[in-house]
Amino acid sequence: MNSIKNAEAVFFDLDDTLYDSLLPFQNALEYYQVGLPRSKAEEFYKKVRHYSDLLWKEHVKGELSLEELRIQRLTRSFLDYQISISDDQALAIQERYEQEQQQIKPFETVLLLLKQLIETKPFVGIITNGPVNHQMNKLKALKIDQLIPIEHIFISDGIGMAKPDNRVFEHVHTKMNINPGKCLYIGDTWENDIVPPIEVGWKCVWFNHRNRQAQTKHVPNEIIMNEKEFLLFDEKQGHN
Repeated sequence: MNSIKNAEAVFFDLDDTLYDSLLPFQNALEYYQVGLPRSKAEEFYKKVRHYSDLLWKEHVKGELSLEELRIQRLTRSFLDYQISISDDQALAIQERYEQEQQQIKPFETVLLLLKQLIETKPFVGIITNGPVNHQMNKLKALKIDQLIPIEHIFISDGIGMAKPDNRVFEHVHTKMNINPGKCLYIGDTWENDIVPPIEVGWKCVWFNHRNRQAQTKHVPNEIIMNEKEFLLFDEKQGHN
């Protein structure tokens, strides 16, 4: 993973990059028994993430409240499977989802990489979309808040802009006073985590463990298809 080796600053996405965000979501769905087969859970989760990213743009503009976003991303996704749920049911699933998120654990190999980078790089941080308290609660559950200083954590609601806005990454490298060519981002979604950093001159690693399809002609520096591939960093960096 030479792109990581040559970077001075490495930033990670949070949701579904540092931990498996499908698991708490799947648990919330099963708790309410909404009629979706377990075999469809990952497919359904991708759909929810898709609607969430679309609706987040409206939320950032002030056109949609966070509660309405959470309702719509679920109701729209269920309708795609010919399942109708009420707004109250959507909010109940969201509440259960947040409860399940209190039990999240990091991907072991990603955590290992994160700790190694903290020892070897001048800057390691997080860039994530979401409400500040909500995202910080996840970082606390993962105990990553104990590893990364708060000034290296950039949360969309805290900085007033959200991915896929290119200005998010420009804000980070300007704030940290780092040459964009020396910055690298690791994330799981194409529109939010691959296109914007490339557009502003960053390098990026696509953690494509959900087998998504590239949506543009942008080319990430590396593609990782499962968490075990992060162990390659050990071999190329000489860690034992």
